[in-house]
Amino acid sequence: MERAEAEEARAANPGATAIIRSLAPFADGNPGAPARPLAVSPDDGGPAVRVVPARSIDLTVFFAYDSARLTPEARIQLEPLGEALRAEPLAGHGFLIAGHTDAAGGRAYNRRLSLARARAVKAHLVETYGIAPERLRVHGWGPARPKDPDAPLSRVNRRVEVSLIAPDRSGALRFVLPVADRTCTDLADPRLRTDLDLDDFRAAPTQRPCAE
Repeated sequence: MERAEAEEARAANPGATAIIRSLAPFADGNPGAPARPLAVSPDDGGPAVRVVPARSIDLTVFFAYDSARLTPEARIQLEPLGEALRAEPLAGHGFLIAGHTDAAGGRAYNRRLSLARARAVKAHLVETYGIAPERLRVHGWGPARPKDPDAPLSRVNRRVEVSLIAPDRSGALRFVLPVADRTCTDLADPRLRTDLDLDDFRAAPTQRPCAE
């Protein structure tokens, strides 16, 4: 147990650039058949959304034992995510923040705990990084979607997952920037930014909604 706790303590989340690379939308994605969007009815009471499995990332976030209170370490762990969500490549897009637990304990209790933790992450991002709350939806999966199905009690299953909310069927984004902020640069293709060092797999750049 002590060894597992030490390994968890050493876990490091990706930096902001890597998070942007994982979440930024592409026009035609990576080679091969892309995974179909997953329909989710978030636990925040809002409308159902479709998330893009290929544009998701798992993050380690330390909470106080058996609670949704962020630890000081968690605030440091969430810094790259806050920076990434404020960056131009992700501006104008919505994301689902989902909590996951291992299978220890009751399923209903774990689901409530995972939701409370997702809400805590959202509140921190809104308060600390000024992320518009409308961009973030929350959901608690509990133990229902383990990262390692063969080891349901493993610590690796405890995580916060951030996923891109897919455009609706008309192609429009679900999150719309305020009129004053609707500019082409807000929705620029991240692959055009050389500092991100993204591999576009020879895919065509995403056409910006405000382009003629």
